[in-house]
Amino acid sequence: MGQKIVFSIFIFLIFSGCSCRSGEEDGRVVAQINKYKMKAEDLKYDLNNIQYDEEKLLDTEDGRKGYVSRLIEKEILLQEAQRLGIDKEKDFMRSIENHWEQALLRILLDRKSREISGLTHVYDNEIEEYYRDSGETLPLSKIRVEIKKALSRQKETEAMNAWIEELKERSYIKIDQDAIEEIFSARQ
Repeated sequence: MGQKIVFSIFIFLIFSGCSCRSGEEDGRVVAQINKYKMKAEDLKYDLNNIQYDEEKLLDTEDGRKGYVSRLIEKEILLQEAQRLGIDKEKDFMRSIENHWEQALLRILLDRKSREISGLTHVYDNEIEEYYRDSGETLPLSKIRVEIKKALSRQKETEAMNAWIEELKERSYIKIDQDAIEEIFSARQ
C-alpha cells in the first residue's frame, strides 16, 4: 500500500504541470532506479518527444502508470546492458557512431535547408517562362502556386548541391582507387 501512495504522489508531481519558468531546469528527482536518478527535466524531455500513438494513453491514470513503468523497465534494461559490458563492445560503439553521424547530418542539412529556403525567391517572370516552356494547357492562374513551389524546390536543390560542391572544393580529398576496387572485388 505504501508503494501505491508513493507512486500516486510521483504521478501527481509529474503530470500536475508544476510551475517552472521556461528555460529553468527542473532538477527534482522524480524516480530513482538503483543509482540512477531520473529528474523532472528528463521526464519532461521524454514527454515532449512521446510518440503520437502513446500520447492518448497519458490521459488516464493507468496509462500514465504504464508509461512510467515502461521508462523504469527501460532504465533497468540499460543498466543491465552496462553491467554486462555491452556498452563497451565494438558493435555497440559502431552503432552509436552511425546514429551520431546520422543525427549530425540531419541537423546540419535541416539548418542549411532552412537557410537556403529563406534566401530563395521565385519571381513572376520565372513562373511565366516555366509556364511557357512547359506546354501546359491549364491557365497559368490555376497552376501558378504549383509552378512556384516546383521552381522553389529546384532552386533550393541547386543551392544545396552548390554548397556541397563548395565544401568538397575546400576539402583535401585523396582516394586510393586500387584499394577501393580491391575491397569491392572481395565482396563478390
